[in-house]
Amino acid sequence: MSVPLTRVIRGGEVESVHRGSIAIVDASGRLVAFAGDPAMRASLRSAAKPFQAIPLLEYGGVEEYELSEEEIALTCASHGGEPMHVSTAAALLRKGEFDEEDLLCGIHMPFDEKAAAELRAAGESPSPLHNNCSGKHAGMLLATQVMDVPSAGYIEAEHPLQKLMCQTVADFAGLTVDEVPVVIDGCGVAAFFLPLHRAAWAYARLMGSALERYATSCADVVHAMTSFPEYVGGNWTLTTPLMQAFGGELLAKEGAEGFYSMALSSTLSAEVAEALRLPEPTALGVAIKIEDGSMSRGRNPVILALLEAIGIDLEARPGLQRWRDGRLYNHAGTLVGTVRAEFELEVL
Repeated sequence: MSVPLTRVIRGGEVESVHRGSIAIVDASGRLVAFAGDPAMRASLRSAAKPFQAIPLLEYGGVEEYELSEEEIALTCASHGGEPMHVSTAAALLRKGEFDEEDLLCGIHMPFDEKAAAELRAAGESPSPLHNNCSGKHAGMLLATQVMDVPSAGYIEAEHPLQKLMCQTVADFAGLTVDEVPVVIDGCGVAAFFLPLHRAAWAYARLMGSALERYATSCADVVHAMTSFPEYVGGNWTLTTPLMQAFGGELLAKEGAEGFYSMALSSTLSAEVAEALRLPEPTALGVAIKIEDGSMSRGRNPVILALLEAIGIDLEARPGLQRWRDGRLYNHAGTLVGTVRAEFELEVL
């Protein structure tokens, strides 16, 4: 069962608790460490995006559309709707002679506060391009072209593209498609449920290019996301500075409802080998689920505390320091408590 991962402490008293589970798995599929229930089944939500980008690459999309790494990163993104995200999504659409009306992701205000404020100040409404999933959907539209399947209805579960994406997720998780429950995500396409240890294994295999069939596409996705993390998230999320702090050795991706995945390169695993009792360097995958769906408050402290728990020196990475501030203030600016990740990681 899940365990307490984050505690909200006010005046020395525990006011709230966020429970959840964690799994760390190596590229061979071995469970290395965990907290709570590593077999807990959870939806990847947007953490599936790196795998959903792979069919476009497997069918030659990089060459066909001369995709830049920024554009590949955006197809894997939960972006903030900043101008560079909107313009890049629009550029992806133009490459397939699509326009924003072809996007079926829906409309919401930008996650980025500055971008949202600028829209309101200009008296403008958001478009589908501002949706955090517009890059993924633009990539899907391009994928339908290189696959030579209809673009109409590309979000439907029975569409050939959606079936292929489910197969891709299942391949990385070491499951059959029948073992991957499929539901509808916030942007209308498929969302996938996996046990945490299977989700972590998928990320380890992605980072380590462990599946020969997908090796080139894995390398393209990992390099694009870690080289241009500002296109994967932006100012609104921990994901961008987290990847920036590790110079290509750590890949990270959030999912809604308190889900989070990371992948550590075999080089970075040398830094954590002692804490995790690793016999040799290997890519590692991490999956985290906060049971009540909490995002920034319940989940972000766990991400950073977990990295420290496995032996990574966050003090040496100044870009992450502001995200480590767990102090809790009231509306008058008075310090009234803290938000702390407190859990024991069991190393196998």
